[in-house]
Amino acid sequence: MNPPLSWLPSRRQWLLGIGFTLSGALAWWQIQIHPDEVAPAGQRARLPDYVALNFTALETDANGKPSRRLVADELRHYVAEGVSELSQPRLTLFQPDGPPWNARSEQGIVLAGGEQIRLSGDVRLDRQGDRQTRATHLETERLDVWRTQALAETDLPVRIRSDGDVLTAKGMRLWYAEPMRATFQGRTQIRFAPEPETKP
Repeated sequence: MNPPLSWLPSRRQWLLGIGFTLSGALAWWQIQIHPDEVAPAGQRARLPDYVALNFTALETDANGKPSRRLVADELRHYVAEGVSELSQPRLTLFQPDGPPWNARSEQGIVLAGGEQIRLSGDVRLDRQGDRQTRATHLETERLDVWRTQALAETDLPVRIRSDGDVLTAKGMRLWYAEPMRATFQGRTQIRFAPEPETKP
């Protein structure tokens, strides 16, 4: 004997059941992928107030010319902490004369209302050469960029390449605006590239 139709779930009940099952599976998957983001009992999970994907911000000077541009795959802002976390940030520091500095890293944090940007994880800072300056390529694991001082600094090992010359140091302070200058911390080593041979 066939059961009465009232015992069979309706289409809506089927859809609700499937939805609850998928929601539970998704929550379990998120916990397995990001176990560190699960708050202990009695504590609220640390969640951003808002998230922006494919984030881009352009800052201009008093004359309306670009002074710096920040791009990131994702920005997560925490209002109470006053910080924004960045994924795959790219920072361009424009110069009044000459090519800009271009920085990139794996992660970043915007602090002090944008006054300080901390780049971390495989940080690269590059500037193309022109008629007056040589191309420069810098590598480190963390770099703090300060807007007002036009300063980029790190207390971690840094490696700088320029036209075959290589400089290594335990830390660095680089004032990237003109007139550009830098100081290095700890033991600093410089290896000069051999001069090209000239034909007699």
